[in-house]
Amino acid sequence: MKNSLDNFELILVTISDGIVVVDAHGLVLYANDSANRIFERGELLGKDLAVPLYPSQGGQDINLIRRSGIGWAELRSAPLTWNKQPAYVIGVRDITERKLADLKLKLADAVFDSTREGLLVTDHLQRIVRINPAFSEITGYSEAEVLGQTPQLLNSGRHDRLFYQTMWASINGSGHWQGEIWNRRKNGEVYPQLISIDAIRDANGQVCNYVAVSTDLSKLRDSELELDFLAHHDPLTRLPNRLLLLSRLQHGIDLAQRDGTPLALLMIDLDRFKDINDSLGHLAGDELLQSVASRLSTQAQGVDTVSRFGGDEFALLQDVDSAEQVASIANDIIRFLSEPYHLSSGVEVRIGASVGISIFSENALTPELMLQQADSALYQAKTEGRGRFAYFCESQTQAARARVDIEVRLRRAITQGELRVYYQPQVDIASGRIVGAEALVRWQSPEGGLIQPARFIPIAESTGLIGEIDDWVLRETCLQGQRWRQAGLPELTLAVNVSAYQFSQGDMAQTVARVLHETGYPAQWLELELTESALMQRETQAIEFLNRLKALGVRLAIDDFGTGYSSLAYLKLFALDVLKIDKRFIDDIPVARDDMEIVTAIIGMAHALRLKVLAEGVENNEQLAYLTAQGCDQFQGYLTSRPVPAAEFEKLLGI
Repeated sequence: MKNSLDNFELILVTISDGIVVVDAHGLVLYANDSANRIFERGELLGKDLAVPLYPSQGGQDINLIRRSGIGWAELRSAPLTWNKQPAYVIGVRDITERKLADLKLKLADAVFDSTREGLLVTDHLQRIVRINPAFSEITGYSEAEVLGQTPQLLNSGRHDRLFYQTMWASINGSGHWQGEIWNRRKNGEVYPQLISIDAIRDANGQVCNYVAVSTDLSKLRDSELELDFLAHHDPLTRLPNRLLLLSRLQHGIDLAQRDGTPLALLMIDLDRFKDINDSLGHLAGDELLQSVASRLSTQAQGVDTVSRFGGDEFALLQDVDSAEQVASIANDIIRFLSEPYHLSSGVEVRIGASVGISIFSENALTPELMLQQADSALYQAKTEGRGRFAYFCESQTQAARARVDIEVRLRRAITQGELRVYYQPQVDIASGRIVGAEALVRWQSPEGGLIQPARFIPIAESTGLIGEIDDWVLRETCLQGQRWRQAGLPELTLAVNVSAYQFSQGDMAQTVARVLHETGYPAQWLELELTESALMQRETQAIEFLNRLKALGVRLAIDDFGTGYSSLAYLKLFALDVLKIDKRFIDDIPVARDDMEIVTAIIGMAHALRLKVLAEGVENNEQLAYLTAQGCDQFQGYLTSRPVPAAEFEKLLGI
């Protein structure tokens, strides 16, 4: 008998379940080692266990408050007699791991069902075993309709066999594939989606499931098409904008050089438009511009391109037979644009037009030169009394001589320390704090005082001096940033512009790395801004260029967004952090509905691509309120401060 009791005691000591005996009042009369371990209360003997004592055939789960955290235990109890007194024996099983696994499974199910991405799970034979509600919403198929089917059900027929062979080679080789694919909904509509497919393997390394996560890109593509149109057209008049005009002008020049086809560019400026805009308001001014655009489009028959160049300036591009034909076109334009306009308010207004003409020649081999010549001729026409046209001629070279003078002085300015860096604050909209600054170059000339960039940057770009200026600005900005850090100022992101010239040189990453090393300025607080047009002129090179810069740890921004012709397909590939909305889209908020819609679309697209958005040129609280409502992240502009020297910028920080 004693051996049996000893063996029973040994069993109670060694089993993993807890065994507890309590009296009728719940005080512990006996507890094995496993029970002490499960409850984590030290020695249980003599303590009140505070658990249900009543018999339960199916068992009962309880929460355990333990030193190591909350746990769970399953209890089973039965009455017995202990030392001739009524008592209960309680079996205790630690089910914490099982409960945690159940919770994780429930959480996974909740995420699976609530995520906005479409989820599809197949078995190893690619038969669909589960989908989520988002998948049904995207494709139109219910779970009952797809279970047991294969994803071939969605095949659009847009991709060839090689596409799928490549996809499955990646899945079977690396266990993963991601890319864009066109599928077909239940209603027959073909749509684009971004899809990520993973192969799930069991403990033996055999594929047991495939999981596909997909995002419907239909709205993204619609927005991309809209943005692409807006990038090439003026949103108010729907005419081609400056960018599209330049492209067509280059094409016309190429044809003229190849075939000898005569080419004329006519720049048109509306006389007295500002008076009407100021007296009747911007809405009346916009309506008048739309009417002008309509007349140019309908009455200038045979014209290759009618463009709104900006403000109250328009441009016409035309193949011509002779100078006389150009003169006839110009006279017609002046005549029909001078006829009365009847605005929707009932007001009748009259304006005039002046025209400057540049005809392709050996002295105008580029779009820029033809534009300069047409602009010089337009200036001459307005000087002569408005309401007339003028051809470009060599006597209109005074501006060119002035540019040469500026070039000579600019070369001296670079070597003699006449350049300055000014800083314009960048403000976090949510907190209202200054979180960064854009570094902008200024020229403090002994002869001309403070010279704005618009006067010397174009000359620097055309002469190659922009490279020296850009390198100097980068170094000076990093040096100043390091001085501020050493003085204990808050960390600020300092943004430096990268010119198209620097981009074309290809060694920008080496320059940035050297400057960061020599100045000690941390890479993560330097932001490099590249213009949209510079990137898109060299899309494939841009990817490698940006990746090299990104590898340094700096932040990258695309500047003047909306003025170029970005493809969202490329934007997704560019290693960007920030998208800056060009000032021209901010200027007329909240009056210009077109600009507001463009800004809203840009913010939405940027956030979809996980980019921060900064609005440039914010000058009043109405603009800021609209940007805030649309979820814009940051802004800069005269509402906070104009660009200022470093000492004044420090005062803005409250130092």
